[in-house]
Amino acid sequence: MEEAEAVFMIERIYVKDSSFESPNAPLSFVQTEAPTVDVGLNTASTQVEGMDGLTEVILTVTVKAKAGESTYFAVEVQQAGLFRIQNIPEEHLPALIAVHCPTILFPYAREVVADMVGRGGFQPLHLHPVNFEALYQQAQQEQVGHTTQ
Repeated sequence: MEEAEAVFMIERIYVKDSSFESPNAPLSFVQTEAPTVDVGLNTASTQVEGMDGLTEVILTVTVKAKAGESTYFAVEVQQAGLFRIQNIPEEHLPALIAVHCPTILFPYAREVVADMVGRGGFQPLHLHPVNFEALYQQAQQEQVGHTTQ
């Protein structure tokens, strides 16, 4: 019996949802205090019903810039991708979905964040690259730590 060839392909990359808020504009444009910027990342995936072998992966990037109680801006982008994943061993799927797919999606999300912040009247914010493999390994170690306690 011949083994089926492993398939990992990008079918489509798209913005699923995005939002930008600048609740204190125009006052936030004249603030002299440099804001602190908090960045949050989250990944979710689902098998697409009726489309065999297609997995939708959504990378959510949340960015908030604040100085004290004043919010300069808040951005949330859900950057999504449709990936054809077939004949990949089950034990490799979690890393593929948590590391490789977000690594592909992040540059697109980063561009959307920079564009939205710039269009909001602020200096474009260029997010630093993210090592999704290190985040995945850290999450795995934390999970092992919780189950052994």
